[in-house]
Parts: sequence; structure tokens; C-alpha cells
Amino acid sequence: MATHTLEHRRKADGEKDPGRRSRLISLVLLLLSLAIMAYPVVSTVWNDYQNVEVARKYEEEMAKIETPDTLADVRRRAEEYNGYLDMAGHHYRREDPADPEYQDYLSQLLPSERTSIMSRITIPDISVDLPVYHGTTDKVLYRGAGHMYGSDLPIGGDGNTAVITAHTGMVNASMFDNLYKLEEGEPVYISVLGEKLRYRMTGSEVVKPEDYDSVTYEEGVDKLVLITCTPYGINSDRLLVTAERDHTPLTEDELDSGWQLQLSWWMKLDLALMALIITLALWATLRRWRRQKQENEMTAETSLSDTPSHREV
Repeated sequence: MATHTLEHRRKADGEKDPGRRSRLISLVLLLLSLAIMAYPVVSTVWNDYQNVEVARKYEEEMAKIETPDTLADVRRRAEEYNGYLDMAGHHYRREDPADPEYQDYLSQLLPSERTSIMSRITIPDISVDLPVYHGTTDKVLYRGAGHMYGSDLPIGGDGNTAVITAHTGMVNASMFDNLYKLEEGEPVYISVLGEKLRYRMTGSEVVKPEDYDSVTYEEGVDKLVLITCTPYGINSDRLLVTAERDHTPLTEDELDSGWQLQLSWWMKLDLALMALIITLALWATLRRWRRQKQENEMTAETSLSDTPSHREV
């Protein structure tokens, strides 16, 4: 009788092992799936934060320049460069490293050898905070925003139009993902050479990639044109957002404004799916636990009913 009971328990334990292994495999697969789903969100938030840090360090570098004449000389060169463009004509130019004019452009707005950034763009309402580099090559646009070669340098001034571009739909950074959300009147800030300039959004339009005539230069108007790809994930067209200069003095809050996390629609969808999967997994686990508890209680009751009340002699 004892031998039979021992064999029965061993058989029962053996039958449980596959179930435990199955649950362990399911748990590993669940965690792996959640990690894969979380990676784009986590990497995007991390890279966005890194871009903010790069932009912030640029401003710190400008603040370290103790000789005002240095910044004044750099600004004077930039104004002369914009004046040259006004005479020669504003248009998109091919970035040719062998071209002396392009090399002159690359040397603009760099008062310190410790930075390769020309300015910083912040748009608080859509949580944009990016360093702005020279040119719009793929290498540049994977690091931050790019200034279009052939447009005015972003130093402000009547008649100046600075064109700044950034990607939409990158898998690991937000860049200009939320540019389409910017509404009329909302501010856009350019920090350059230790100064912060405020612009306000005045309009937007969708054009074809080759439609350069949509970027206009108007006498007496100081403006920015922000460009990104659209529609999201297709990128067949370009979204142009225009902002004009607002000379009202900046408030303390504007001077100290920092980056705030804002999730794109796909990030919210990803997190919602993860929450749904976790909820379903917890529900299934709870249901299994309750069923197992009921089975154990029934087994215990059966065992008690099968136990003899007295030993027969």
C-alpha cells in the first residue's frame, strides 16, 4: 500500500513538472515581448534627453565666453554673410566640402572651438529642444536639427528667413514628430550667441519636397521656416511651419524654460498595448491560481472522505 502511494506521488509530481516548465517559458516570452515593445519608447525618451543635454551644454559654452567682443565679431560676420545672401540670392545650395563658400558657411556662428553647434531651437508647447547644426545631411539630421545651407543664419534681423529642418518618424528620437501640433501664436525660441530670440507660429502648409519656392524672403520680416517630413511614416511631402519674430521682452519663465517629456501618439499606443498585455497576463494568472486552489480544495476533501475513521482488526 505504501509503495503504491509513493509511486502515485512520484507520478503526480512528474505530471506537474511540464506545467511548471510551460509557465516558466510563457513568463520568459512575456518579459521578452514587453522588453521588445518597450525598447523604442525607452530609447526615444533617452535620446530626446541626450539631445536636450547637448543643446543645454551649448548655451553653457556660450555663457563661458568672457569677452563680449568675441561674440560681437562672430555676429558681425554672420550679418555680413546674410547680407551676401541677400545680394547673391537665397536658395537651397548643394553641400560640397570642396566649395570654399561652403567651408565659409561651416565656420559661421562658432565662437568656441569646443562646440560644432550653431544654435538651439526650443518649442515648449510640443516639447522640442534640439541643437541646430550646419547643413541638412543625413549625418546632421540623425544628431538633431539642421540649418538649410543657402538660407539666412538664425541670428534675427529684418528681411531674414532662417530655415531649420529635422526628421519626423525616427525610431529612436522624437525630433520634429509633433511639429504638426504647433498652433498659431505659440512660441518658437532660437538661442544663438548668448541671446534668446522669440518667434510665434503664423501658419503652415504641406508642399512637395522639390517645391523650394514655398520658402519666401520678405523685406522687413524676420522669420523662421521649420520643415519636416509628412505624412508620418510615408514622408512623401514636406510640412512647412512659419514663425515670425516677436520683439516683446522675454519673461523669466521664458529665459529659464526647459524640456518637458511629451509622448508621441505611437509611444502612447505602445504603452497602452503593453498595459493591456500585462493586464491580460495578470488576469490569466489569477484565474489559473483560483482554479488550482479549487482543485486542491476538492482533492483535500476527497482525501478526507477516503480516510477510514477507524482501523479494522
